[in-house]
Amino acid sequence: MKVVIAIDGSKFSKEALQWYLKNIHKTDNKVILVHVTDHLHNFAYNTSIIPGDPELIQLAYQEEEHKAKAIMDEMNDFISKNQVDGEVVRMFGHPGHQIVKKAHDVEADLVLTGSRGLGTIRRTVLGSISDYVIHHSNVPVIVCQHQ
Repeated sequence: MKVVIAIDGSKFSKEALQWYLKNIHKTDNKVILVHVTDHLHNFAYNTSIIPGDPELIQLAYQEEEHKAKAIMDEMNDFISKNQVDGEVVRMFGHPGHQIVKKAHDVEADLVLTGSRGLGTIRRTVLGSISDYVIHHSNVPVIVCQHQ
């Protein structure tokens, strides 16, 4: 079975990984851990705070890159430590769209994601990656609720 798991370095995605290992993982599964960087969203946020300051925008970009590298390294260690047949993939763009795209491209059997536990109003205003994946994926999706 091919499983795509969304990761973002948060405690929610780490809990989803642990849930997967405890409840679903089989040694012959192929796991694709997907980390998505949404530079457009991050830069729009940063430039609204610091409009027109290229130095601060560059600093924000470098910080985002450093964070992504740390997540990728941590997830590669996770795969190795837990003897999971898998890979860590970094994508760019809207997280929900890219997770669904990767699941389609690798012909995944299942997508797993964590949930930040946003309330109805915050989810409506901010959007929810897990909601997007549920509504756009052509394979089953498991959303692991925060414990």
